[in-house]
Amino acid sequence: MCKKLTCIILTLMISLSVCACGFSDKDMDIYEKIHKKYLKMETYSADLDMTVFSNKTQNRYFVSQKTCEPDKFCTLVTDPDGIFSVATITNGAVTKVTTDSSDYAITVPSNEYLDLLFINNFLKAYYASEATSLNVDTSLVKGNKTTLSVETNIPDSTIKKVSLSFDNETLAPDTISVFGENDTLLVNAKYENFKFNDNIDLSVFSTD
Repeated sequence: MCKKLTCIILTLMISLSVCACGFSDKDMDIYEKIHKKYLKMETYSADLDMTVFSNKTQNRYFVSQKTCEPDKFCTLVTDPDGIFSVATITNGAVTKVTTDSSDYAITVPSNEYLDLLFINNFLKAYYASEATSLNVDTSLVKGNKTTLSVETNIPDSTIKKVSLSFDNETLAPDTISVFGENDTLLVNAKYENFKFNDNIDLSVFSTD
């Protein structure tokens, strides 16, 4: 009886061990993988090839992003010919904008439009949205990309929705798009040189 009970206990222990250890990232759906990865993101840097659509015209810009959680953001926007550049640094409540050789510092409320172009802020809005579902929506998983979308609900804004697609294999961001009324495309930006938890020199966020 004692030996039989011991065998039963050992069998249960082995079964529990297999169950605990057998669960891996392979068992997660793509949404769970994205959520798990980006919960660990404290910093990132990336370049974006961005196109802005307006009045049947389109303008191309190159954007460099750097961010450090929870409230440090740096954006450098240049035109394709390198004629002008605009740098915006936000450190807490203070934002500093430098245009060409002139600069000024002002304290402003958070600009929700620009904030949503940062991956971490997009994901905060996405997971906070009441419309968000963590269940797999196969219509959003196309080929090797998965797209997440969030309604912006910004008062008096023409911006209604932002979508961010990820590579299913690397989980790196691929494209971010901003939409207006009737899903009109306003901004489309392709991520390049994305570095997850990049070792960023915090001096780049200085607003002095």
